Amino acid sequence: MAFAQETFSQGNDPAPSAELLPVSFTIVVPTFRRQALLPPLFAAVATERASIPEPVELLLIDNSPEASAKAAAAAAPAFVRYVHEPQTGVARARNRGVAEAAGTHVIFLDDDETPAAGWLYAFARAARQGAKAAFGAVEPRFETDPPAALRGPLDRVFSRRLPAADGAEVQHLRAYLGSGNSMFAKATLALVDPPFDTAFDRGGEDVWLFRRLVDDHQIPMLWCPGALVQEIVPASRASLAFLRARRFSDGQLRCLVESGHGGLRGAARVALWMAVGGAQVLGHGLAALLTRSFSPTRSTHFQLAACGGAGKILWWRRKLVR
Repeated sequence: MAFAQETFSQGNDPAPSAELLPVSFTIVVPTFRRQALLPPLFAAVATERASIPEPVELLLIDNSPEASAKAAAAAAPAFVRYVHEPQTGVARARNRGVAEAAGTHVIFLDDDETPAAGWLYAFARAARQGAKAAFGAVEPRFETDPPAALRGPLDRVFSRRLPAADGAEVQHLRAYLGSGNSMFAKATLALVDPPFDTAFDRGGEDVWLFRRLVDDHQIPMLWCPGALVQEIVPASRASLAFLRARRFSDGQLRCLVESGHGGLRGAARVALWMAVGGAQVLGHGLAALLTRSFSPTRSTHFQLAACGGAGKILWWRRKLVR
């Protein structure tokens, strides 16, 4: 059930009542050899902590075997708690964060995401109103201006904008969600043990969790656009090669999740998506060739769609990219 559609302005929440739940927050930030991004992230979170009265801690989960973020954590504000998880894998890092979290609600923030003003306030409002799972908006921040033909595809990969009102249920769109910039009641995460399946340590662990929460436990997922972050997109990712690999990975993930249904139902759904993938490879691949000479933007669009189809056909190769 969506939380109440009341209008609040920052700093003017209604007086506490029986309808407003006591909450506290643990922000889980998995990181892997990107320590240069951490000081600005800590500074942004420090500003956001001052906007709400509830307790807030930040767990920095260092997932590099050599503990590369330890020095950055030592210079961090007091609300940052450092945890070293040397066994690499994004699912393992997030599970460690959940296990260590002291808050009633866990917020997942990627190390390349920077909160905008009002981010924590928006999540806190949703939590007070009883949200079990909520997802914030994401906007890309390109380090270098990408080529015109890639701007649209890159924007779609690195943004989260949903056609829904603030507070609306969006579990039907869960294939387009991700754990970066999301909030869960810790009791919600406890429904799946462990929350993130380590079989998806190379990506897709969040989509698998969402499927289980929605299909097995009927957990509503709420849209919280006021909880906005900017995702830093380095030049190395603003390329056609990255987009091809990403779309191939996304195609794989579609079939990997369907295969988890098991039995004849799972096999039938995988077979259906493999057939769709074959049609995409043929149709979009041909369209990419036909439009290459007069419309690079359209040709790129078709080429990437064909890559997604190839991923559906070769889903079992498990070369996921995040």
